[in-house]
Amino acid sequence: MRERIEWRTVVRAFAATEARTLWRMRTPVIFMFAVPALLSLLLGTAVSGDPAAFPGRSVIGFAVLFSFMTINYQGLALFREFFGNTWLRQAVYKPPRSAFLVGKLVPVLAMGIVQLVVFAALTFLVYPLPLHGDVFQLLVVAVPLACCGPMIGILLYTVTSSVSAFQSITYLLMLGLGGLGGTIVTPDRLPAVSRALGPFTPHHWAIEAFTNSTVGAGSWSVTLRCAGIITGITVAIGVVAITTFDFRSEKLAYA
Repeated sequence: MRERIEWRTVVRAFAATEARTLWRMRTPVIFMFAVPALLSLLLGTAVSGDPAAFPGRSVIGFAVLFSFMTINYQGLALFREFFGNTWLRQAVYKPPRSAFLVGKLVPVLAMGIVQLVVFAALTFLVYPLPLHGDVFQLLVVAVPLACCGPMIGILLYTVTSSVSAFQSITYLLMLGLGGLGGTIVTPDRLPAVSRALGPFTPHHWAIEAFTNSTVGAGSWSVTLRCAGIITGITVAIGVVAITTFDFRSEKLAYA
């Protein structure tokens, strides 16, 4: 019981700290909300395929693409221990690794879910986008999708030694995976190689699921298949990330 109480205390402490930091940063509002909204407005029909068949496609695509900015904010949450020179305290105190990671992850995950909800509401209110399926279909896909970015962030933090290297790879992954997954340009307009690689990205299955629930047949079988694949990708990345993570590993904060 005592260990359980300590675990909760560690989670709450780190989660509260990260939530305050994200709120004060303000940049998540720009990169996760303002930028995709602006790109949707400016590029709209140029990246949406047939707007008559899939109204709001550009908004959904850019929302999925920029939801993976959580990779960046999850990694920064971990690197922040080196910004503030507090990593030695963690190495000595040795908080439970799971509690440390959950505390660091919860605010970023919450931000990712809010971003997807906001843009879903935007597409339904502005276009309006039809809903041929069920709102719960959207949630079933959105939750594992929102979990995927932070897990990639933890793994990428583990394999990089500095913030500059981490952020460079983050943006490469975010744009590369998003492009392959059809978030920027519809898959049917992509080169053959990109179409072949697309199904290996969670973005591809998120777009397929959201298309099915909105302008598609609204089939639960499609939703569950896509959600299952996204969950599998997320779990696989998460297992590797968590088992290899060491908060006592020294990093270079600025190099």
